[in-house]
Amino acid sequence: MKYIIVDDEPIAHDIIEEYAGELDDMELVGKCYNAIEAISLLQKKEVDLIFLDIEMPKLKGLDFLRTLSNPPLVVITTAYSEFAVESYELTVTDYLLKPFGFDRFLKAYTKVKKAKEQADAAGKSSPVKEATSKSVFLKGDKEIYHIKLDDILYLESYGNYVKVHVGKEVLLIHETLSNMESTLPSEQFLRVHRSFMIQISCIDRITGNQIKIGDATIPIGRSYKAIVNNRLF
Repeated sequence: MKYIIVDDEPIAHDIIEEYAGELDDMELVGKCYNAIEAISLLQKKEVDLIFLDIEMPKLKGLDFLRTLSNPPLVVITTAYSEFAVESYELTVTDYLLKPFGFDRFLKAYTKVKKAKEQADAAGKSSPVKEATSKSVFLKGDKEIYHIKLDDILYLESYGNYVKVHVGKEVLLIHETLSNMESTLPSEQFLRVHRSFMIQISCIDRITGNQIKIGDATIPIGRSYKAIVNNRLF
């Protein structure tokens, strides 16, 4: 598993590298001391996992994570517990509070390994297949649907499934919302909450932290508010 460390504290690099060195399948491919260095590195190298600090100069860890359209697995490493909820809205795999020992690091590694195995399996038989620039194939439990992108109102996470709202019909797709986000065109669809992604052209109105699409009211997640504002206003 290829990983990088993004942290402004050299001692944090040393600890993570030492712990990862105890595991046979961990390969360090880069050490970054701020998010700007990480952006440059990710453009050059393939990475499976980021150990990411939050409080860093130039660009905060979570803001950096929001810039990634299709991020690798992420384990947060921080001394601040108050960012945990916001981090999980960005679908991080684990949240390590400094200082952490090898036993806690090992638990995070186990979660990452399981998540990577699931992602690899999904990649080999992905139920999301792009047909054209205007449509997509989506696989349910027993059927494969060919859907025009313009007909999708919004998508809703539902456990290990995604509810795709197409007009008044709801299709249950065996897929994650994160995979759908990486598949559907970003110029047309926008993630507004850890559990919701919308078609921008279908927005009727926005009131406070809520989006109205037809009869549906969709919340805007706290960590997505800035993204929504920058994109729409």
